[in-house]
Order: sequence, then structure tokens, then C-alpha cells
Amino acid sequence: MESRSFDIIIAGAGASGLSLLWYLLHSEDRALRNKQILLADRQLSVIRDKTWCFWDGRFLPFEDLIHHSWKSLEVRAFGNTFTGTLSDYSYHCVKSDDYTARIFQLAREAGNVTLLEADILGFADAGGKAEMETSKGTFTAEMIFQSALKPPGLSTMKLDISLKQHFAGWHITSEKPVFDPEISTLMDFDVPQQSGVSFVYVLPFSRHDALVEYTIFSEELISDEGYAHGIESYIRERLELDSSQYKTIYTEKGTIPMEDRSYPARYCDNVWNIGTMGGLTKPSTGYTFTRIHRRNAEIAAALEAGKQPPDAAASPYRFRVYDMMLLYNLHHHPEISVTIFHELFRKNSFDNILGFLEEKTKFPQELKIFSSLPWKPFFKSIYALKHRIATGA
Repeated sequence: MESRSFDIIIAGAGASGLSLLWYLLHSEDRALRNKQILLADRQLSVIRDKTWCFWDGRFLPFEDLIHHSWKSLEVRAFGNTFTGTLSDYSYHCVKSDDYTARIFQLAREAGNVTLLEADILGFADAGGKAEMETSKGTFTAEMIFQSALKPPGLSTMKLDISLKQHFAGWHITSEKPVFDPEISTLMDFDVPQQSGVSFVYVLPFSRHDALVEYTIFSEELISDEGYAHGIESYIRERLELDSSQYKTIYTEKGTIPMEDRSYPARYCDNVWNIGTMGGLTKPSTGYTFTRIHRRNAEIAAALEAGKQPPDAAASPYRFRVYDMMLLYNLHHHPEISVTIFHELFRKNSFDNILGFLEEKTKFPQELKIFSSLPWKPFFKSIYALKHRIATGA
């Protein structure tokens, strides 16, 4: 079994770990750029297993890795279609294999990065340093940033609602030109709502190919056959393609936590939680990509200044309350939730909605948005969650 010391260990080679590595390698501080770094994960192969979507690209390391962008979005619900052209934002997607390959290449060229393919078993404080136990040995560093394991203090955090955003997607190519590559379907709720709040989103890359993703907000996952049935039905009924008219060239599947609890900032002394394990997933939407890049830029800036990284700042109180209210309705009143989404996109611009979801709006804008929605479900959620709202959410 191996035993080595490094300056910094990054445990987990998903978007959060890789983006942190990028910021460290591109630091303006020469000493930080030259620190010995270990990047560890159970597998370090370049595979396409995710498509990351976002609409605020200011913190994206590589703009050229954006696979496709859209200025127009549409949402469908109850037989109605709402379309909007973005002015403040563009909606982007990045393929995980493009992103991973680029940063792995930089890591191999850097000369100060060691890649370790091993199971990550745990972390511990080691007398002023941090220790990582793996299936291939124990490694120490001045600090560890981890996105691989659930923090041990997670179970003690306040929790009222815990849902999953689970999904499966097929990248298909069709013989017929059925897609408009200028318009992305953000949410199509005109699908069966049997297992929880369900929708399909479509990312069209050309007239002939697109990613079709079936998504559900619920406590329980469904079977692989259930996802396949949802996607096949949508392709057949909405896109009017039978199985002989398209080919599936790639599939993906995932689960994202949607919870109203805070995540501990640290696993233990000198071990920081990052990414989803650091609580950076937006509870009510599941969006994480932009938030982790913003956080990792903050970590790198602190290290450049010779300081320990500050704990990640929680969302402002009012946004935590908004998230809890929406989660409550998604959990307890899924049928009302679709109505809420219908009214949200019917009465508000897409730019304002995306700004609200990115927590960039001011209270008067938020009041205007909430005034456009059915008020009874939110008052009921406030009453049901008053014990949390009154104590800081």
C-alpha cells in the first residue's frame, strides 16, 4: 500500500474537483501553481456520462467547451406553449467528456499533478494536516477538497423535505429534420404525471439531433424501463418519430438531491466539502454547475492570498425560504406544482425567471414574480414550515 504527502488533495474528479484543479493551475500566484496536487477518484477515464446546463457563464474556465447555446427557450404545460428570447443570458450546455478530457490534459502537462485511480474510503484530521484513506493507500496533505463522500455531520442537519431529481436522457439522431436548433425546450410538462412532477426537456443541436431527457421530482426512483418508456413515448407522440426513424447514440442517467437542509462546510479539520457534498446544489432546481465554479474561484483566491478558504456562504435567507416553499409543494402537492410552473412562465419573462433561479434578483422583482402565482399553496407551505422559517430556514 502506498503512502505519500502532497500540498493539496482533490478527492473526486467530477465537475467540482476538476474545476478547482483548473483554478489552481491557472492561478496568478506562482507558488500556488507549483504546489504538489493529488487528484483522486475511483475512475479517471474520459467518458460522456453527463450534460451540464447553465445560463451564467462568467465563471466557466473554457468558453470553447460549450457544446451548444440557445437564446430562445420554451415551456409547455396544460396544452400551452410559452416561448421567450433571452437578452440577459444564453442557455448553454457542456458535455462532460469534453470538459474532463481538457482538464486531464492540462493536469498531465502541468508536471505537479498526480492522478490516482482508487476507491476513496474516508478522511481524517492528522495533527494539523488532512489524511485520505483509499483502496491503494493513505495520503496526506495540508488541505483536502472532497466531493466524493457524504459529510458525516449531514444526518444531524435540519431536514423536512428530501426529494430526488432523477432523470434519463437519450441523444438521438433522426432521419427527419424535426428539431429547431435555435430553441431549447426547458420543460415540457405535457407528459404523464404519475410518479411525481414530471417533464421532458429537449436540447436540439441541429435539425437532426438532440438530447431528450425525461426528469422526475419525487422521493423514489423508477425503473430503467420506466425512464425508457417515458422517453420513447415522448419521441413517438411529441416528435412523431417511430423507432425506425431515429437512432440513439448516447444515453445518460443521474440523480440530484433536492433537500431543504444545509450541508456541513467541512468533513473534518482541514477537509473542505465542495460541489454537491458542499451544499452547492440549488435545492429547488438541482442546478449546480455555475455555483461550483463561482465557489472554486473563491477558494483559489483565498489560497492565493495565503489564507484558508472561507466556508461557502449560504444562500440569502429569503431564497432559502423560497426553496423550501417550492420543495414543499413539489413534495406534497405535485399537481399544484405544475400549475405554479404554468403561471410562472405565462406571466414572467424568461430572463427574470432565470435571474430569480440564479438568486440575482432584488426583493421587488421577487414580489412581482410571486404575485403572479397562485398564492394559497405558498401560504400553506409557510404555515407547514413555520418552525423552520422562524428559526432561520
